[in-house]
Order: sequence, then C-alpha cells, then structure tokens
Amino acid sequence: MIWFVSVLVLFVVLAYLTNPFSRITLVKMPFVVQDDGTLLKLTGKQRLHVNQLRIVKLYAYLLCGFYILHTRYIHAPKSKSTEVEDIIRDIHHLRFNPRKLLLTSGDHFSSLFVRNLGVFYYPTLDARIPSRGDEWANRQIAYLQTLSYALGAFAKQSTLTTTIVPTGRYTATCINFYAYPSDTLYGMLYALASLRGLETARAFDYDGATDQTLQTIPAATALQDTYASSLAYHYHEYRRTVYDEETGLIRRDLHLSGAKDITRRESAFYDNVVFWKTTELAGRLGFIPHEEEFLGQLKQRIVETFWYEKCGYFLEDLSSEGLAQRYYSSDWLIVLATGFLDPSDKKERAYFTRSISYIQAHGIDQPFAIKYQHDTRAHRQFFVVKLAVASYGGDSIWSFWGMEYIKTLLALYRITGERRYLEAADYHIAKYADAMCRDRGYPELYDAGGNMLQTPLYRSIRMTGWVIGYEQVLAMRAAIAK
Repeated sequence: MIWFVSVLVLFVVLAYLTNPFSRITLVKMPFVVQDDGTLLKLTGKQRLHVNQLRIVKLYAYLLCGFYILHTRYIHAPKSKSTEVEDIIRDIHHLRFNPRKLLLTSGDHFSSLFVRNLGVFYYPTLDARIPSRGDEWANRQIAYLQTLSYALGAFAKQSTLTTTIVPTGRYTATCINFYAYPSDTLYGMLYALASLRGLETARAFDYDGATDQTLQTIPAATALQDTYASSLAYHYHEYRRTVYDEETGLIRRDLHLSGAKDITRRESAFYDNVVFWKTTELAGRLGFIPHEEEFLGQLKQRIVETFWYEKCGYFLEDLSSEGLAQRYYSSDWLIVLATGFLDPSDKKERAYFTRSISYIQAHGIDQPFAIKYQHDTRAHRQFFVVKLAVASYGGDSIWSFWGMEYIKTLLALYRITGERRYLEAADYHIAKYADAMCRDRGYPELYDAGGNMLQTPLYRSIRMTGWVIGYEQVLAMRAAIAK
C-alpha cells in the first residue's frame, strides 16, 4: 500500500512538472522566437528530443488521462467577466500566450493534437479579425512556435501520430488517439502555407479594414527549407498508408483518427476531403509534383461516392453500417475551410443549400449550432469514450463546427441575398453570446440541451482558444453589415 501511494504521488508530481502549462514546469522551449517589430524569427538550436520507449509512451497516455480527471474535478479556469468582449480577451491571454510552449485546445488537452493547426485553429492568421494590443503578434508567435515543435518532433519520428506529449525538459513522445491520423500532416502543411501567406486563413473572402500584416513569412520559409525532406517523406508514407489505388479513395479496411477521432469509421467523407487538401498543399508547397488532373478526378470521385441525392447531404463514411443507415455527420463542413467546395460556384452551391435544409429539418442545429448528428450512436465510439462521455461524437454541440455552420450561412446570404440565411446566422451568433456569458468562457462543446457538457468522467474545456472561430464569424458578420 505504501509502495502504491508513493508511486501515485511521484506520478502526480511528474505530471504537474511535465505539463507545459503548469505554474512550475520542467518543460522548456526548444527554440526562441524573436520579434523585431516587423518580422518574427526562429533562433536557437532545435533541441527537441523524441522518446518512444514503451514505458515513456505508457506514461504519456496516463498523463493525458490524468489531465482529463484533473480538469473534471480540480481545476478548470473561467473568465472573471460575463461580457463577451472581456471573455474573449481573457481567453487570448490564456491560450495565445507566446511564453507558453504550444497552442492547444486548453485545460486537459495540454498535449498537442497536431490537427489543431489545420482544423480547429485554422483562422488564427486571419489578419481581418480585429485585435487588441499584442494579440495579433501573440497569435502569430503561438502558431509559429507550435508548428516548429510539431515539425521538430516528426523529423525524428518515422510515423505520424495524432498527438505529441511533452514528457521532459526538451523531450516529447508521439502517441495516437485512437488510430493512425488522417489530418496530422494536413495540420502541418496548412499551418506552413498559412504562415507563408499562401492560405488566407478564411473560409471565404470578406472585407475588413486592418493594418495587420503577416510577419511570419521569412521564418516559415526557413522552416520549410529545414524540414522539406521530412515533410516529403511523411507525405509519401501517409499516401501509401491511407490511399487505395484501386478504388481511388481512402481505404475501407483502415480506421483513421480525424477531427471525429472518437468514432470508428471506414473511409469517412472527412478523411477523403482532408487527403485531397493535403495532396493539394503538398503540391503547392513543392514537396511533390503538382497533380492537377489527379486532384480533379479525386474530387469528382469523392462527391459522386458520398453525395446522397435523395435526402441532400454527404454520407458520413463507407462502412457497411454507415451505408445501410445513411449516416450523416456535421464534419462534412470541412469542405468550406479546405476549399473543397465553393458556395459561390453555382454548380456546387446546392451541396451547401440542401445540406443546410437537411440540418434544419432534423433539428441538428438546435438549440444552437451544431451537433454531429441528431442521435448519439455510442456503439460506434471507442470504448473509453463510450464509457466517459458517450455523446461526445454524437448529439453534443461542437462550438468549432457551429462556427463553420454559421460561416456557411453567412456565405450563402452574401451570395444569394436570401435573408433566411442571415437570420439563422444571427440567431446562432446570439445564442453563442448568451452561452459565453452564462458559462464565463467559450466551451469546446455543449450537451444536447445547450449546457456546457459534463459527465462524471469528463468536463468540456471552458476557455478554449477555438474562440478565434467565433471572432472570425463576428468579423464576417460586421463586413456584411457595411
């Protein structure tokens, strides 16, 4: 008993000290970002070490579980304010802090889920989002530091993983939740392109007066030069692993972890779109020859395979159950941020308008946007998720996908002039403002009734940096009002 207690105490102490967000932490920056007022520069030797010993990987998994329980029962920060603008400011101070190692979702997600760079945090470098004080510089630094950390880790790791866990002073360990990642490489390539000014960081173009200029281009170019061979290697391994040359789609015999990693899926629509975008980015950045014909054929094949014409939405995946039940999932909205589909294109607009109609007809955007689907489907989820929070990938409301839904509504209003889209967008924006003031934060997700999600084993992040998506929505709405 004494031995068990001693080991437990030692683990708790180490968990605290190896958390890069603890007040006292052993984890150090493996590099330095300097701001000379006009440009950001990465200086210093990349000292990151990757430790993949089995005992260390086990420690990394236990850390992640411990942090979840710690957030649930001990510490989950909230804003001191009940005003939206002040809540946003407090979240920026907490999450986009250049003195912290990484840009993460927050709270128990103190490890880096690399997809964040291209999915949940893709609006970070949108210069048209109004900033106060040092917020613009801090966003750029945090994003640049996080990409550098990921690139440094995977340059020393032959296989991509979903997650990088800081486990020592300059040590990281790469692990998977819960399978090989479909969107880790996408996250890195998107961030690199965004930092170089090759991606707009906007789901669609909109007017916005700003004097904010991108300061990261030289540093990002240097990163690309440094890690070009590693990224090219990882692209070819990724393609070899996930792509079925016979069907021309993502393999059906392989479970992949994407943004909806809690659910077991086979050749998901999301994963196919992400593969398309990853290939497009790899070609544009010069890691592979540009494959325009391949991309065009792939896009056509994805649309023809997944579009369910009868009811007007994209099928979730190609599993036998998914096809038989005609499953829907709201991560189809990835088509907007990736540019896979364009609502301004008359030929493609119906995919958006009909999907919106399906969502509204089935209450998937109620009480506000948006649930993954109208039911839980817990049997499709990994056991640990089913045990801890069965609704996580089901009928919970996800704030990130909610913002992508609102952006879609705003884009459709701008293009068609139909006020029902604008009225729906305003409804959801107001609902989020009310929820933020009530919860004194911007939660990662809410339960089906619109309250911050909480179970005996899990509590939603209250102050997630995903609020940058909400800020982008506000900037888009303000541009439309002009």
